[in-house]
Amino acid sequence: MNLVNQNVVPIVQENTVDGMYKHIELCGRTCYKSEDKITETSAKEFVDRMINSNHTAMLEHGTVYLSIPKPIVDSQCYKDLKVLKHNNYTRWCSKRGIFYITTNYRVLVENDLTRLINYIVEPTYYHKKRYTFKFTICRQVSHEAVRHRHFSFAQESTRFCNYNKSKFGGSITFVKPNWLSADELSEFQDDLNVIEAIYFKWIERGWTAQQAAYFLPNGTKCDFIMTGFMSDWRHFIDLRSKGITGAPHPLMKEVADKVFEYFKSNSNKHEKKEK
Repeated sequence: MNLVNQNVVPIVQENTVDGMYKHIELCGRTCYKSEDKITETSAKEFVDRMINSNHTAMLEHGTVYLSIPKPIVDSQCYKDLKVLKHNNYTRWCSKRGIFYITTNYRVLVENDLTRLINYIVEPTYYHKKRYTFKFTICRQVSHEAVRHRHFSFAQESTRFCNYNKSKFGGSITFVKPNWLSADELSEFQDDLNVIEAIYFKWIERGWTAQQAAYFLPNGTKCDFIMTGFMSDWRHFIDLRSKGITGAPHPLMKEVADKVFEYFKSNSNKHEKKEK
């Protein structure tokens, strides 16, 4: 049995086609904890496999910044832009004859617009920014996080992760609650050891990981990735860190505070304020 503290780490995507593929692969492999299979050349194959199997949710984590000169009316590019302008997961503005568009790769794939990746650029002042964070949290916090429906998510899956296997050290990892006192620690660990023993007992009896997960509590650790626009993160911080609608759960507030601190410490004076 392992006991860890929660943590938050930003994941920065390289704004090239290959960088987008690598970002999608990293996020997608979090679900199955198969990050050890990542190689220098595995990303494109991973993304293609997701597309061919219609498992396109992970493509949402691939942020696409486009700068497109105003096209000729009724040209193919003009028609493509009309599709993006009316897409709920896309942000855009027009300045001096240039369309500055932020979207995600799933939008391009599902609308047959992948040809537009030729216009990928580094984000400018006029692009709405998207950010990705990897959280180490308990499943109780993840249940609250997914209520922020404008984000894209990737979550370590207890259906497919068998914690009895050597890749997990043959142990279950739990999150240490931030209200646990030193006097309670020993008894707390004893209780978690009992939970772990029950899980392993049923795995050894032949239950699959998704069946034995029946016994895993909300305190079970999971890796959890969220990607969203800056406006989405502001709303997340307002609710989960500042608590503008009521006191947040203490473990949720702990990680939301870390996100808030990241943005305060890395504020960019050239970042365009979003409405």
